[in-house]
Amino acid sequence: MTKFIFHGGTTQLDVESNRSFYREIIKDIPEGGTVLLVYFASRATDAETNEEKMKSDIERFQNQSEGKRLHFVMATREEFINQLSQADAMYIRGGSTAQLMEILRSYPDLKPYTEGKVLAGSSAGAYALSTFYDSHYEDLVLEGLALAPVRVVCHCNSVKMKPREKSVQLLKETTPELELILLNDCEWKVFLS
Repeated sequence: MTKFIFHGGTTQLDVESNRSFYREIIKDIPEGGTVLLVYFASRATDAETNEEKMKSDIERFQNQSEGKRLHFVMATREEFINQLSQADAMYIRGGSTAQLMEILRSYPDLKPYTEGKVLAGSSAGAYALSTFYDSHYEDLVLEGLALAPVRVVCHCNSVKMKPREKSVQLLKETTPELELILLNDCEWKVFLS
């Protein structure tokens, strides 16, 4: 069984819901397990480099690990499939959804490499894991990688990133048999498949 953890965005805030998100990702990983950190959504204009993101993410994971020893690997485009196949968990951090989707779609079928793992995504990362998600810029529904049979809306209460009402309405009407996950900033939900 694959465990998906969808996060609504803004993981860098030091609040209990974010701390529990990091705990949830690693709670089922064995001692000495590996977490693959994916920063493919990072923009060149981001103030924080991927190395700085990795350092702060590792610190957040370690603060929630209760002493469990874990290995952290930053995903690279060249080694991604091999890294994913070796990892116990994958965390896809947010940023540019379009950029993330373009990179992830360059790999053939990711599903066989993800089965039985913990897969977590925040904002753009949550959208990538989903089957469908809303657009924050246009009135349309977009397709994720369909690793989880769900529809996702992130940043529901956000001042800066609030989703477009029309795109959310269209998403509600798209494949209604799939679970619809609505997430505020700093909010997360587990889905098992």
